[in-house]
Amino acid sequence: MDIKVRKTIGQVLFILLAFYLDGLMKWAFLNNMNRGVIVILPQIMLMAIVMLTMRIDNRRQLMTYGIVFGLIYDSYYYGIVGLYTILLPLIMVGIDHFKFLLVKNNMGYELSIYFLSLTFLQSGIYLLERLLQQTNTSVFDFITYTLGPTLLWNVVVFFILYIPLANLSEWLVKYRRDSK
Repeated sequence: MDIKVRKTIGQVLFILLAFYLDGLMKWAFLNNMNRGVIVILPQIMLMAIVMLTMRIDNRRQLMTYGIVFGLIYDSYYYGIVGLYTILLPLIMVGIDHFKFLLVKNNMGYELSIYFLSLTFLQSGIYLLERLLQQTNTSVFDFITYTLGPTLLWNVVVFFILYIPLANLSEWLVKYRRDSK
């Protein structure tokens, strides 16, 4: 098996691990915190996808990842197929389209892109759920009780997990063999 295939398998496993950590975090920590009106949604998989999108240059590979993992996320967490399946590829193509503006990948740029991606994703899910009449929450309640706490929680998690996830995603995208 050549190095590109191994790196692609590693990238897929990286996103699957982040997907698993989303569920684990929700089950372990947030089930106790989401008992009231406030709803916090962990998005570690989105964090991993944003980091990989900042480093992968192949748009076809990004679209494939977005559609496949959006479909997996929808079928596992939501039951409504289409929310993440539509929004994840849009986010990934948007990041890929504008990443030429960034001089260098660093924590500030990636935090701002993750923040904007998370805002777009949560707002898009809210709008699609409103269109499908799956929720009757007002816009102000959504911003106050879901979007704000979700952004705060995920930014704190971003600061905690940035260095290991950034190093791992950088290593998974680098295609050259290290010579001994």
